[in-house]
Amino acid sequence: MHSVYQNNLKAVFNHQLLEQFTQQFHQAGNTRQLYVIPVVFHIIHNYGIENISDAQVKDAMKILNQDFNKLNADTSDIVIPFKQLTANCGIEFRLATIDLNGNCTNGIEHILSSATFSADEQSKLNPWPNDKYLNIWVVHDIAIGAAGYTYYPGSADPDKDGIIILSSYVGSIGTGDYNRARALTHEIGHWFNLAHTWGDSNDPGVVCGDDNVNDTPETKGWTSCNLNGSVCNGVIENIQNYMEYAYCSRMFTNGQKSRMLAALNSNISGRNNLWSSSNLIATGTNNPTSASVCIPVADFISSTKFACVGDAVDLIDKSWNGKVLYRYWDVAGANASSLSDSVITISFNSPGIYSISLLAGNNAGSDLKVRTSLIQVLSDTAMYANGYIENFEIGNFPTNNFIPDYNGNLDWFINSGVGFSGTRSLEFKNIFATSGTSYGILGPTFDISSLTIPILTFHVAYTQQSNGNNDRLRVLVSENCGKTWIARYGKTGAMLATAVMRSSNFVPTPSEWRMETVYLNPNINSKNLRIKFDFLSDGGNNIYIDDINLGGYSSIENIFDEHSLQLFPNPVSDQLNLKLNLQKNIEGSIKLYDVTGRMIKEIYSGKIKMDANISVDISKLVSQVYIIQLESNGVKQIYRFVKI
Repeated sequence: MHSVYQNNLKAVFNHQLLEQFTQQFHQAGNTRQLYVIPVVFHIIHNYGIENISDAQVKDAMKILNQDFNKLNADTSDIVIPFKQLTANCGIEFRLATIDLNGNCTNGIEHILSSATFSADEQSKLNPWPNDKYLNIWVVHDIAIGAAGYTYYPGSADPDKDGIIILSSYVGSIGTGDYNRARALTHEIGHWFNLAHTWGDSNDPGVVCGDDNVNDTPETKGWTSCNLNGSVCNGVIENIQNYMEYAYCSRMFTNGQKSRMLAALNSNISGRNNLWSSSNLIATGTNNPTSASVCIPVADFISSTKFACVGDAVDLIDKSWNGKVLYRYWDVAGANASSLSDSVITISFNSPGIYSISLLAGNNAGSDLKVRTSLIQVLSDTAMYANGYIENFEIGNFPTNNFIPDYNGNLDWFINSGVGFSGTRSLEFKNIFATSGTSYGILGPTFDISSLTIPILTFHVAYTQQSNGNNDRLRVLVSENCGKTWIARYGKTGAMLATAVMRSSNFVPTPSEWRMETVYLNPNINSKNLRIKFDFLSDGGNNIYIDDINLGGYSSIENIFDEHSLQLFPNPVSDQLNLKLNLQKNIEGSIKLYDVTGRMIKEIYSGKIKMDANISVDISKLVSQVYIIQLESNGVKQIYRFVKI
C-alpha cells in the first residue's frame, strides 16, 4: 500500500469525504446482494517469466472470487473467536470482454516493455478508465521491493489508480503460489479503502493501532502465524485477516465488508460507477456466460536467441486475446518441423541473423507478428585463430564479436570516457540492475589448437556499495556452441572488487583496474572455443571490462605491440608518416578511424613488410583525434594522433 495523505492535500480532502460517507453508509445499511467489478490485467513483460499465461490470471480471478465471497476452502481453519465474524462480501470480479475503445477483449493484455523491471508508477502502461475497470498491472519486479501496492480511493491520479503486483504473486499456478496469491486480495482490500489491521503504516510490529473497523481488534500487526497472538489488549488478534502480513490469511470481517461496500457506493474515484448496470454492459461483464470470439493478437517466443548451424530451435506460439484456430509460421531460411503447429522446431543451414513471422487467426480474424533479427545463427567454425585483442576503442556494442545474452532491463554499453589502456571500455550500470539477474555477454569463437599454453586476460574494475553485495563475475567457455558451459574463472563480492566500497556512481581511476588471467589448458585442443562473460547482479556498484586478450605461446606471440608503429609528426596538419617496427613480415591491414569508431579509410591491406614506411594524406580531415589500427590474424593494436 502507498499512503499519500501526508503530502497530497487533495488526497486528504477525498479521504475525509470518504470517511464521512462511510459512517453515513454504516448507519443507513446496505441491501444490495452482489457487486460486479470489471477487471483488466496488463501483463508488462520482456518475454520473461513475468509474461504469465491466461490460465494463471484466471486462477487468480477464481481465488479473488472465493476470498470475497467466503468460498475459500480454508475458512475451516479460522480460529473460533473470528468464525462468526467472517464476511461474505458479495463482490464478484469479472474479466472485461469489451475494452475501453469498444473492441472485443478477454480482459488480459500483454505489453512488451522493459518497464516490467524495477517497476514504478511509470510502469502502469495503457491504463483503462478507473471508473469503469479495476486495472491490475503485472510486472517482473518493483523498484521499492514490494510484492505489490495500490492506493486508497481518491489518493491517486486516475491513470495510476489500480494495483501493481509481481507476477509471482498472481494466482496459485505458473509462477504463482497459493500462499502468495492472497497478496492480490490484500491489495484490492486497500483499493476498497481498507487499512492494514494496525493502521495506515506499512510497518507491522511497531505500535498498537486501529483500522477504523469495529470488529477487528487493535493490533501491532503480525508477520508470523501465531494464531493465539495477543499483544495489545489481552484479546486474540485477527492474525488470519487478509489485511495482515502473516501469510495465513483466511477472512474479511463484517466490519471490513461494510467499509468496502461504502467505498463502492461512493463517487470518490468513480467506484460507484464500476458496478452500475450501464458500465457492466459497456465493459461486457453483465452476462458472464456470454462472450464474443475475439481476434487473437499474434505473438511468440523462441527457445534461444543464439544457435549454431544445424542446432534445433523451438518457436512457441504466445498469441493472446482470442483462441487461435489456425496459424502460419514464416521461417525463411530455416528447416521447420511444421508451419502450423503451436510449437515448431526449426534449424538453419547457414550462419546469419534471421527474422521470424507468425500469422494467427480464428473465425473473427487474424493478426501478424514479425520479430526482426530474432535469432542469430553462429558459424560452426572459429572466428579467430591463435590470438585476439579487444580494447573497445573502435566500433560499437553489440558487435559480431560480442553479443548480449540476457533478458533484463539494462544493457552493457561502451563507455567512451573511461578505459584501462585507452579511453573506452565495456560498462554495466549495476547500480540500476535487478538483484539476482544474470547479464551475460557472448564473446567470439577461437581456434586455440596451435597455442601450447592458451591464456585469456582481461582488465576489470568493480566495487561494492555495501558489505552484503555479492555480485559475481564468471568467465565461461563452451566447445559445443553454447549448449553447455564450463566456468574457468569466477570472483564474487569483495574478491571481485578492485576499489574501496562506495555508494556513489563508481567510475574507476587508472589505479582501480586489475588484470585477471584465465588459463584455458583444459580446452587446449579446441578448434571452436566460445567465451562468455557472465555477471550476476547483487546490488553492488558498476562493473567495467577492458583489454580482452586471448593468446599464449605460439607462432604469433608478440607480433606487434605499442611500439610496432610510429606516427610522426604528431600532432600533424597535412602528411602523416607511418613507420613499421615489426619482428617479421605479416599479413594484415592498417585502417584509419575517427574517435566514434567510424572507419574513414583502409590505408593498406595485404602483406606488410616488417620495416615498411607509409605516408597518408590527412589534409582534408577536420581537426580532432584519430585512430590508426594495425591488425593481423585477429590481433589488433591502436595508435592515436592529433590532426591540427
